[in-house]
Amino acid sequence: MPYDLSTSAHDYPDWDGPPKRSIVICTHPRSGSTLLGEALYFAGDLGCPIEYLHAGFRPHLEAAWGVDDSAAFVREMWRRRTAPNGTLAVKLMWRDVQEISREHDPVGLDEIEHCAPGDVAPATYRRLADLLQTILPNPTSVHLSRRDRLRQAVSASVAVQTGQWRSIPGAEMPRAADPVYDHEDLTRIIAYADFCHGHWRNLIAVMPAPALSLTYEDLVRDYQSAVGDLLLALGSIGSPPPVRMQRQADQLSEHFVARYLTEHGVRTGA
Repeated sequence: MPYDLSTSAHDYPDWDGPPKRSIVICTHPRSGSTLLGEALYFAGDLGCPIEYLHAGFRPHLEAAWGVDDSAAFVREMWRRRTAPNGTLAVKLMWRDVQEISREHDPVGLDEIEHCAPGDVAPATYRRLADLLQTILPNPTSVHLSRRDRLRQAVSASVAVQTGQWRSIPGAEMPRAADPVYDHEDLTRIIAYADFCHGHWRNLIAVMPAPALSLTYEDLVRDYQSAVGDLLLALGSIGSPPPVRMQRQADQLSEHFVARYLTEHGVRTGA
């Protein structure tokens, strides 16, 4: 079942031309981006931030919108998904940024594919920032991260194995399989998250406007305050909407966390 916010029922009235501004949630899987995206959308005036540019989701949107090239896709995204006040909102994972660079500037942006964040020249990030602004005009970045990297990794591993990326009453995702514990996979996911957020920090540093920052932990500990403060900072006149998502972490997730910490201590001699 497609995510309901990606369907035509949630398109805005037609917008003509580029949006006046873009809100870009710069994040990583299992950081609360769907929770935050829904909060911004249901607040009423900040667009509908979903992963329009994700390689896995974009083909569905291309088919629904009747387009088959990137320029037409961007125009349709602007037309359908720009709120009446001129705001376009999107969620971007670092892998989405890499996909954009492959499609639009594979030679000039090759460094972000193959280099660690500390090895990429500042000029490359500036070039990437310029490219993103052709797709997402006048951007305000919201860097959403998660301090607990292990629980983030466990959540990602479980979601990949089960196929259950969100839990919304009435829009349940079928369970593909039961998750199994894999120490090496969790270590790899943690390292990849560090890699992605390193790139995000470097890119955000060269974006034209200062970024807003929010953590998953702050979002779930005090949703009303965290969302209320962000809405205010983004110029919204809305209020934090009710949460329709359900928490997915359970006792099995915590078992995986405890096992990893135990094994990591043994393997490293801690």
